[in-house]
Amino acid sequence: MTNLENGDIQDIKAFESWVNEGDRLLMQKEYVAALICYDSALELNKNDVKVWDNRGVALSGAGRYSDAIESFEISLDLKPDDFQAWSNMGVSMAALKRFEEAINCFDRALDIKPEDNNTWDNRGTVLFSLTRYEEALDSFNESLKVNPDDAKAWAGKGSVLKFMGNYEEAIKCLEKFIELASGDISSQVEEAWAMIFDLKLLLSQKKDE
Repeated sequence: MTNLENGDIQDIKAFESWVNEGDRLLMQKEYVAALICYDSALELNKNDVKVWDNRGVALSGAGRYSDAIESFEISLDLKPDDFQAWSNMGVSMAALKRFEEAINCFDRALDIKPEDNNTWDNRGTVLFSLTRYEEALDSFNESLKVNPDDAKAWAGKGSVLKFMGNYEEAIKCLEKFIELASGDISSQVEEAWAMIFDLKLLLSQKKDE
């Protein structure tokens, strides 16, 4: 392993170049190419927490969730209070349907950084999958305390309220989601409209009873 702090300037530049290219490819969701860059960077310095984190994200993006968890675990060996590694590992655990472990990871992350709405969202989604609706609702509400414009939290809250039988509030949440949705989640707008239609139909049937 190269000690970059005292190492050759060429090694330092090469390490930074591999990391920067890996980060660029990760942003573009070119996960396999990003992974190659991170592995090359780690050959020069195996003690960089951020590289292990991002390597795990790349592996998760490529569907290699068990390998991703191993990468996050190495990051946490280096820095046990690495919020990002705990949060990202929770996502990979959830993808493997290891839901209780995922919740534990999210809880560890939130102990370190309670103001991260994305982790609250992911925690709520897992709890929803376990039909633990009250707890899921609490998570989405915590997310919205941090960021009232979090579209994912509004969608999650709307789904939870639907299953809890609170149709009117569910409709309001889904309408708020549609108002805020953009980017990667804009494709879910059509599903939200369909859910709103179904909920309004259910409310109409209830009134007719």
